[in-house]
Amino acid sequence: MDRYPQPPHLPVVVMSNRTPTAMSHPVRLMRGLYTDLDLSALKSWQVRRELSLARCTAAPWRFRSARCLSHESAALVHGLTVRSQEPDVSIVVRSRPSPTTQRLPAVAGGRQDVRVRRRVLSVPEEDITVVSGLAVTNLLRTAVDCAFDLPAHESVCVIDSALRALTRPDRYRRLSSDRRVAVAVRALQAAVEAQPGRRGARRARAVVAIASAWAESPGESVLRWFVSALGLPAPVPQMGIEVEETMEVFFPDLAWPEAHAYLEFDGELKYRDERSLWREKRRRDALARMGWRCLHVTWADLRDQRGLRTRLLALLPPGTSGGGRVRDLWR
Repeated sequence: MDRYPQPPHLPVVVMSNRTPTAMSHPVRLMRGLYTDLDLSALKSWQVRRELSLARCTAAPWRFRSARCLSHESAALVHGLTVRSQEPDVSIVVRSRPSPTTQRLPAVAGGRQDVRVRRRVLSVPEEDITVVSGLAVTNLLRTAVDCAFDLPAHESVCVIDSALRALTRPDRYRRLSSDRRVAVAVRALQAAVEAQPGRRGARRARAVVAIASAWAESPGESVLRWFVSALGLPAPVPQMGIEVEETMEVFFPDLAWPEAHAYLEFDGELKYRDERSLWREKRRRDALARMGWRCLHVTWADLRDQRGLRTRLLALLPPGTSGGGRVRDLWR
């Protein structure tokens, strides 16, 4: 079943001059702002996520000059994928403050140097929307801002999930889905070109050019970024491959149909039970009988970029090199 981004439930934040006694597990987010969060009952990734959402909720109360949340903060409120765990909080203001950043209170179990970034950006009113009671940049503008201001390997996650939320592609209706995606990508490209003097324009163009609404996880997005940044031939995301003997259709994360090769990104939760493992074995065996070769990739593999490059070249036909490293995607 296809999964699409959905706005998350936001933690309750209260204003108080002192630690609220009514809270079972009070956490100080900013000066005079608290949330009730039992950090001991959560996994580390859940702690970072809940703290980030609570800070996004608190920021407009603390900084009254804020017009809206932007960048990763807007992405989190929309429910988009954000690669950086517990990112800084970004708010749009009308005039440049001094200082532009402010360090937030450290929380045990979370990142110790989170800051609020007050950004002076020209954001038209039509680019601002309200999600769960918070003013945020809309999906398209959020993707564009991240394309300009984040490293490509981080912004690609936000852009992919924004496209996914905007177009809701259905892999069983590929042609109509691809048409919707193409329209959304053109809108992204036009929004980037509408800010030609903005710093990061070359990087923004490069990452929007490889954007895809078919990525279902941040690992898939970062893996596709790496393949593209190396200049290798562009793989097809979530391409349906039918097994004749059973009439089943499998959808590898990234595939090169001409080379009969595909990539699968394996996150920590992908094979969380025996049923998932068995389903993956059946798929891999069926595709292998049809002559398809596979490379499974993890986050550890992505950190070893030299080793992963060697394995990718071994998977593809001899002499495959593409057009060489794409410099703007490494920025």
